[in-house]
Amino acid sequence: MASQPYILQKCFKDASAAAGPALERCIDYAVGVLQEAETKSLKAKQRDELAMAWRELLKLRPVWVAQYPRDVLAAFNTPVDAARAGAAPAARTLSAGDKFSLVDDDELVQNIESSRLLQRVLPVVEQVLSELDALMSSAQGLPNVSPELNPVRPDAFAQALRRMIDEAQAEPDTRMLWSRHVGAQLGKELKQIYTEMVDTLKAANVQSASYRVLQTPASVTAKRISARTDGGPAGAGGPGGAGGAGGGYGGMGHEAPPGGLLGDGLPDPEQYYDLSNYEISDALFQDFLFHGGSNQQQGLAPSYYASVDEELANLRAEPDLGPQFQETEPPIPQEYLQMPAVDRPARFVDVLSQLSSQVWGAYGRSRERAILRTQLKKDATRVGQVLGLEVVRKLVNQVAQDPRLLVPVRESIVALEPSLLRLAMIDPRFFSDERHPGRRLMERVAERSFKYNDEFSPEFQAFFQPVAKAFVALNDREITEAQPFESALQQLESQWLEQDRDEGGQQQQMLQAMQFAEERQAKADQIAWDLSNRSDLDHVPAVVLDFLYGPWALAMAHARMTDKTDAIDPMGLGSVVADLIWSVKTEFTLRQPAKLLEMIPPLIRELRAGLDLLGRDQREDDAFFEALMRLHRPALRLRRAKNRRDAEVESGAVPLDAEALPATPEQRKAKAAALPWLARQDMAAAGFEDTLPTGAAQLEEELPAPPAPVQEAAGAMDFSLDPALAAGASAASSAEAAVEDAGPTPADILATLVTGSWADLYSKGRWLRAQLIWASSKGTLFMFVSHGGQPHSMTKRSCERLIRERLLRPVDAHGVVANALDAVAREAAPGKGRSGDGAASQPVPLDDDGNRAGKAYLPRRPSSTSQMGILA
Repeated sequence: MASQPYILQKCFKDASAAAGPALERCIDYAVGVLQEAETKSLKAKQRDELAMAWRELLKLRPVWVAQYPRDVLAAFNTPVDAARAGAAPAARTLSAGDKFSLVDDDELVQNIESSRLLQRVLPVVEQVLSELDALMSSAQGLPNVSPELNPVRPDAFAQALRRMIDEAQAEPDTRMLWSRHVGAQLGKELKQIYTEMVDTLKAANVQSASYRVLQTPASVTAKRISARTDGGPAGAGGPGGAGGAGGGYGGMGHEAPPGGLLGDGLPDPEQYYDLSNYEISDALFQDFLFHGGSNQQQGLAPSYYASVDEELANLRAEPDLGPQFQETEPPIPQEYLQMPAVDRPARFVDVLSQLSSQVWGAYGRSRERAILRTQLKKDATRVGQVLGLEVVRKLVNQVAQDPRLLVPVRESIVALEPSLLRLAMIDPRFFSDERHPGRRLMERVAERSFKYNDEFSPEFQAFFQPVAKAFVALNDREITEAQPFESALQQLESQWLEQDRDEGGQQQQMLQAMQFAEERQAKADQIAWDLSNRSDLDHVPAVVLDFLYGPWALAMAHARMTDKTDAIDPMGLGSVVADLIWSVKTEFTLRQPAKLLEMIPPLIRELRAGLDLLGRDQREDDAFFEALMRLHRPALRLRRAKNRRDAEVESGAVPLDAEALPATPEQRKAKAAALPWLARQDMAAAGFEDTLPTGAAQLEEELPAPPAPVQEAAGAMDFSLDPALAAGASAASSAEAAVEDAGPTPADILATLVTGSWADLYSKGRWLRAQLIWASSKGTLFMFVSHGGQPHSMTKRSCERLIRERLLRPVDAHGVVANALDAVAREAAPGKGRSGDGAASQPVPLDDDGNRAGKAYLPRRPSSTSQMGILA
């Protein structure tokens, strides 16, 4: 087993692991066929035989599924000559002479069934098997395709299955049924296993012409071995230096093929790879990027080191501008500074950008970063290290050009490139692990920076200075493990946690208040529904039902949620309902005016006390109490009359008010509130009054008419535009009308916002970066929080209007590093070439002399929102 190359062992392991589930599916198929045959059979004896066959097969299934992978793995590692000798009777077709040989009848039947089993499999796998034979022959180092030497040939699977069937304690007829029906599905399962094996071999670049496997002369090999054994330090910077952190097969946890390594642990010279002129679209790079790189432990050819030496010499020959170059940031045009932060064009940054040496030290200069990167390429001893350095460079370049990030953040990732390159030398694929400290540090800094939309604001500078300090410290350290990145991230996180703690208390109170209001409204809607099902609502005026379904249901819900005594009817608010309903039914009150007169004062006090629980301004309910007084007036007049007849005449002469008319069937139905009700002080605390509220009449024109309490709440929550922006917003709305027809609507954009989403919000004459921290379950209320914990709450209608008029602009803030890796993956896809300097293939800004500009101001381009998921 140890004599096989690593890629073969991987194929054996994967195929044997897939064999168990494959056999289980074959058995399930056979059981289904046997059960169907049992139901269709007209003979009792035949039905019994079929039933016994599938029941016994089900009993054996767990044992076979566990045993089969071990048997086929043993068959893979059995020398082909031995396997062929053992399988000869079963694999060949019986000749005429065999018919007259003195063999046992059972053995003859077994041989026939084994041959038939193989014949059922071969036609199904024929096409993929021919491709697999060619790849397997190449992987074994055979000069020509030799199908008979394929270790994973169908015979291995068929013989292992047939052996288990033969060893089962069952009748020959039963075993024959098993072999026939299980074998019928085996071909389809083998086809899938072979297809996956072909993909594995191709991913390992078996028989690939994309890179060359060089035969290194013995003299060169001896010289390289001598250079290492004569005191050269492991992992030293010379060409092909051995060692390196985690070097060799052992560093990856795989068993080293004895034929692949020399006795001293050096890569076999025949497995050196020439990477002196590879392209990003090459199969070797794709294998490393997408599948982990089956060849990343291989050594590097001398021609690679020769090309790196030449590159390094050219870099060092370039004139050194010295640390005085760009000590300070170049002056930024005044017009740029005066533009709104959200409308400033994105300045161009990439891996070739010159950064401020005052902030970033020597590595602010592009030349110094390039020299370090080339020196690390020279120090590389394994293919994986070279490819890891290439991925880091392209990853940094993609993040640097992400227009969602502020320029200083993008520059900081460029400045961090030296540390990331050193990390790639010890962990070439750290970028593929979302939990790796190196990747998390980049992602968290980018994620945190989304709190800010203005690079010149004091708030952003307070965030950025510790980040720059941490990155410079990392560049000054020797990276031999991931721990420095973890320490830097922990230090930054602790500072951010301290800042968030100051805002967290106030934010939590606001969230609790909004969540309480939403829960209270839901409970009030249920109470209103229960009230609407009362049997005593006949002849009750609509104005009273509106009060019961609205403010009074809210008061009852509030009492139940705040009661600590587990009372069935806290404060007796439920019992008030019956008194209120009785008091407005004139057919009863005219007969008992004395009772009504006695009831009214305590009823009014109880109603006022219940409403006070909500913190309502008494003036909000004056209209209801005035209407209630008018409803009570006929009975009160009767009480004051000298006799019933005079009073009846007098009351009959008074025209009946419209509000005294009984509610219609539609008015008797309780409707759920469109918005949770909030007291005015709660709305102020939640930020509903950032701008001037609209009048109730204007709001009624915009929204469908909800119940009265909902109208009052919505009128207080909605707000109009800043007057200073009204004219401009109107013009922008007209100009973008055609665009809206073709693109997503404000409702569509709003639907994409979830808790944690960021947006640029215009409020009180400033553009703020705000985060959505809460949305009601019905999606009718939204609360954003900007820097310092300032809340901004609004209705759905307000949000859509602000989005339409470009005063609320959602910000795409999902995984910056994941996005960049997706871009690298797309660039590495077949047909995509490599940009010569590692930069993304897009226009490069030039100065007036036609040279590459150090800084450029380019239009903001939309960011990619795709998530390929390949590298995450």
